[in-house]
Amino acid sequence: MKTEEIFEKGSVWKAIAKMCIPVILVMLVTTAYNMADMLFVGRTGGANQVAAISLSSPLFMLLMTCGTLIGGGGCAIISRALGAKDMLLVKACSSACTVFAVVFGLLITAAVLLMPDTFVGLFGANEATWQYTKDYITIMAIGAPIVIFSNGFGNLLRADGDTVTAAVVVTLGSILNIALDPLFISTFRMGVRGAAIATVLSNVFTATYILIRSCRKSSVLTLNPLYALRSPHAFWLVFSLGVPSAASNLLGGFVGILSNNISMQYGADVVAAMGVGGKPCMIVAMIVMGLALGVQPMLAYNFGAGNTARIKETLKKTAVLIILVGTTLTALCFAFRRSIVGLFLQDPALMKLSCHVTVIGMLVMPVVGLNHLAVSYLQAVGFAGRASLLSVARQGLVFVPSLLLLHALFGMEGMFWAGTAADFVAVALSVYYLLRRPKSKTV
Repeated sequence: MKTEEIFEKGSVWKAIAKMCIPVILVMLVTTAYNMADMLFVGRTGGANQVAAISLSSPLFMLLMTCGTLIGGGGCAIISRALGAKDMLLVKACSSACTVFAVVFGLLITAAVLLMPDTFVGLFGANEATWQYTKDYITIMAIGAPIVIFSNGFGNLLRADGDTVTAAVVVTLGSILNIALDPLFISTFRMGVRGAAIATVLSNVFTATYILIRSCRKSSVLTLNPLYALRSPHAFWLVFSLGVPSAASNLLGGFVGILSNNISMQYGADVVAAMGVGGKPCMIVAMIVMGLALGVQPMLAYNFGAGNTARIKETLKKTAVLIILVGTTLTALCFAFRRSIVGLFLQDPALMKLSCHVTVIGMLVMPVVGLNHLAVSYLQAVGFAGRASLLSVARQGLVFVPSLLLLHALFGMEGMFWAGTAADFVAVALSVYYLLRRPKSKTV
């Protein structure tokens, strides 16, 4: 089997490279397409439209949360099942992922379309940004089932050892999104509506590609919902192991709502500056996250096979790689922060404020990937509770109190520091879990 050759045999460094390089490429392209909406909208010169995209981020985070729950939980349990040679469980769990994608997507679509103004108000929009935000989230909601499926099920291809197809499909979809953005935003003069349409259409392409590949080529994955309905425990297995990754994204959405409402006290310009200021940090975070996600199937497979020594070796070498890559990328993004910010904003005052936000966020970026590695490891070995605790520690247990306290004490400046403070605490907790040895646990 392809998975045995990659996960059990040969050099760990080669296995890490084979699994991680495609994921990192996906993360790079995904980062580019996540930035594309704001970049092309920013070129229109409308700060309110840039702010609207930032204000809409909680909905995007919710869609990514559902995709992460499906992809993270499904990838972990399917990799472990492959290691234990349990093919029936593999089919049941991949089937459960399909059902989850459809159900979650339809629920979100219905909720947003029935109550769009409720969501816009909740996200913190003011009179100047209200209609732009409403336009964006309405279109995104229509495509919710497709966005969730393409982001969730795409991760399952990694569990099957097919990192190349997973990388190709996301890369092609992202390139399509970037190509469509200027067409809809500028040529058709649709602004934020055009940005949302481009995102949905690119996910339609990605979902179609995944459907064709899964139906024709995969020997173990299935989209047939009957497998899950015959083995309903598969829903719980996917859900319980997906919650740790999803919890961070879900809380990120709530935190985004809270941050938006606080930052809107200082005006739409500050919201736009904060959104842009986080982009250089996103570049670093997405790449080191790719390293952590890339090795998860290998960790899970070897745990299912009982190969503890290979798990420890993989963790050690990946942690070293994460710190080296994180440090290098942080230095580069710090050096070119003004150029990156200048892609989105033209106003000198807003650019200066965005650069200030970037510098604060960069302080923890060299080691932030250890948090993602610890969550991936705990998911892989079946400790969903601990992984969930680690996920919520940053966003819920630390960030919210830090944001409220620092903002109360230092105003807008305190708001900028809340995320960095939370990241330091999360990384410290992550190191504690990474240093503990994995113990036996059944699939």
